Amino acid sequence: MEIVTAQARVEDETRRHEFDDRFEAARPRLTAICRAVAGADDAADLVQETYLRASHRIGQLRDLDRFDAWLVRIALNEAKGLHRRQRAERERLPKLVTTPPAASDVALREMVAELAPRERAVIVLHYAYGYRMGEIARLLGLTEINVRTLAFRARRRLRAQLEETSP
Repeated sequence: MEIVTAQARVEDETRRHEFDDRFEAARPRLTAICRAVAGADDAADLVQETYLRASHRIGQLRDLDRFDAWLVRIALNEAKGLHRRQRAERERLPKLVTTPPAASDVALREMVAELAPRERAVIVLHYAYGYRMGEIARLLGLTEINVRTLAFRARRRLRAQLEETSP
């Protein structure tokens, strides 16, 4: 049993090295594509996100000859997601800039900071950064139902605290 486990670890490590080598060979092309699609400022982050997504999903790749095309598709999807988040931020920005922060905003931030770490992560990722519940689930390694439950509990807790503090 232990021999099989050791052999499996060696095979996993070999696959990881092969993946890393192939990714590094594709990195200049991915960087150029990300730079062209999203700009120089975001290219490095997109390539890193592509690496992370691809390394977690390498089992989904059926044809190793299509590795480079698969990476490009992941990078383009990451760029689209970044564009969506940036657009949502730009749409929210005028609303934030035109209204000066109220005392309740500071109190709300303090209440969010006091939430349990997973609840706080869900609330911040969803409301501050515009991630959808499914995206948050993937980022945190949870099911979408878990994320929705965490968001519900956090909102309920925040609502109760706000009602307590309001005159």
